[in-house]
Amino acid sequence: MKPSGSIRFLALFIIAASFAGCSLFKSASDDVEATVVGSVDGTDVTYGELRANFFSSPLLEEEDPDLTRQEIMEFLDLYLVYLAKVQATKDDGFYDDPEVLAELEQYQMQSVFPYWLEMRFRDELLDEMVERAQYEVGTSHVLIAVREDATPADTLEAYNRLMEARELFLSEEDTRSFVEISNEYSSSQRGQSMGGDLGFISAGWAVKPFEDVTYTTEVGDVSMPFRTSFGYHIVHVYDKRETVPEKNYSHIYFRTRGANVSEEASMEKAQEAYAQLNEGGDWDEITMEFSEDPDTRSSGGDIGWIQRARYQPIFLENIEQLEEQGTFTEPFVSEYGIHIVRLDSIRTYESDEQFRDAMYERLRALPRYRENRTITLENVRRTAGDSLHTSTYEFFLEVHDSHPGLNVLELDFTDEQLEMPIYTIADQTYTLQEFITFVARAVENTNDRRYRHNLLDVFKDEKAEDVIVQVTKDEFPDFKELSQRYHEGLAVFKLTETEVWNYAAQDTARLKEIFEANAENYAFGTRYRYYRISADSESKIEEAKEAIHNGTDIDDIREAVSGLIVRTDVINSLQDFPFDYLQGVEPGEFSDIFEYRNRKTVLFLTEILEPRPMTFEEAFMRVVADFQPIRDEEWNNELRERYNVIAYPERLREVLDQVDI
Repeated sequence: MKPSGSIRFLALFIIAASFAGCSLFKSASDDVEATVVGSVDGTDVTYGELRANFFSSPLLEEEDPDLTRQEIMEFLDLYLVYLAKVQATKDDGFYDDPEVLAELEQYQMQSVFPYWLEMRFRDELLDEMVERAQYEVGTSHVLIAVREDATPADTLEAYNRLMEARELFLSEEDTRSFVEISNEYSSSQRGQSMGGDLGFISAGWAVKPFEDVTYTTEVGDVSMPFRTSFGYHIVHVYDKRETVPEKNYSHIYFRTRGANVSEEASMEKAQEAYAQLNEGGDWDEITMEFSEDPDTRSSGGDIGWIQRARYQPIFLENIEQLEEQGTFTEPFVSEYGIHIVRLDSIRTYESDEQFRDAMYERLRALPRYRENRTITLENVRRTAGDSLHTSTYEFFLEVHDSHPGLNVLELDFTDEQLEMPIYTIADQTYTLQEFITFVARAVENTNDRRYRHNLLDVFKDEKAEDVIVQVTKDEFPDFKELSQRYHEGLAVFKLTETEVWNYAAQDTARLKEIFEANAENYAFGTRYRYYRISADSESKIEEAKEAIHNGTDIDDIREAVSGLIVRTDVINSLQDFPFDYLQGVEPGEFSDIFEYRNRKTVLFLTEILEPRPMTFEEAFMRVVADFQPIRDEEWNNELRERYNVIAYPERLREVLDQVDI
């Protein structure tokens, strides 16, 4: 059963209240704040507490002060009863109910990562992006593809090859360019080098680890090897310049590859289109006539705001000749084909704040913003003061490396050695035995069951997740308050389910009393029994109609005509689509054929049911809904008596007369 309106409002309000970041009221004096306006189970409730909970709901908007005062007066009793319900959840065992705790844990784990992002990392990431967006960095790289679960031997091999490539480029003896060295040392995919010249990149273009290294490497230098999700890299920064303003372009495109296509013929067509443009022809019309880019032809050839790093140099050289909006290039050949490109607009920002807002929108679309798990766990470990017991870990590696053919569970350790501490976080210490068990589980379903060094970080992350909620509560009191409010809301919901919704459905005697005393409220109006028949084509619908006219029972129509979807139901109104097609239709007749959910559809009216009183069984759910607010108020009265709920509305009214709302 669903809760009544007042219960739903208060439960939502109390949970939502914790999210608010501002108030709608003006400050009052400390004396006014401390005015006691009620009490629950002997505990005073002050005006300050009441006001804070009322105004912290994001559902509220600033309204007429007199209306707001009246709402606060009405809120007093709701809030006091809610506090009594919270106390009842603790006294009656609902606060620690396993279902409540499980849902609370799920909520906390879902919200804790976004919370760290908003409270700790958002401004750091945005400041970094704004600063980096001022410049573009000319970058080439060598990439050796290495799997995330690579063995130490594979990782070392990649590292050594990258160091060899780095030393070659930095030496005076080898005169090859960095790109030439990259072609020799980089991994290949489909016959193409995975490394090479990336052109100029800007903030947000590359994955975060790659961008970090690029922006911290001096011009002319080569980075040390580093890892991204693609593998291991070294980066050569060959230039750095101020960022070129973003520009929006459109193009008319001509293919130069494929069957029955030649560059000469395509250039002839491009020159014809170019001539029409020079004669004042409409860009959009000429694009529709000539362009062979199906994705942009219908939108005037719009290719959007160009991110320079994503395009080949020859393409960029030609379009960057355009300086005025509305001008276009002569036809030119690029790696993609032949183009005529028009400069549509140049992005400018009226203020630093507007630029920062634009960078924030870009940041929100990046994986580094959405997937902040790694940086969050790093901060949790740092905040919790984690430590690796290096002697134990090095001892484990020594034993493991001396028995390269054995699974970690087959390594020989004494009981005393297995109890050695290997990792501590938030006052929780894990033993070598626990680490070995983790490693064994991690490699259980892999072909290579040897230990891999990245598993230490995975282990640390797992243990950080085990303590992240408590660490977050200790670090951010607001998150602790938020979790408590949510916990209370869940428990009250569970208690209300028992005391009101389920109770109302189970008190059959009271339900029958309400039904019999209000029989006139429980009756059916005119109802319509119908069938809906849908098919891919109108001919199938006509075939079905003819079969029914010829005596086929409508319940058997799917067997008689293939490809039909048939549904039946009873409705009490013909006002809404698609049932309005039944208006004026008599039983045994079809509606007009119409489109419904991308299918041809017809309705068949089988019966019009006359109004009649409901039986108790038919009215049951309606009666329960009517009983719920009655039971809700009875329960509230029980709580008022049980917890000695006392309201002082006259004091609250006096306070409200003294303060500005």
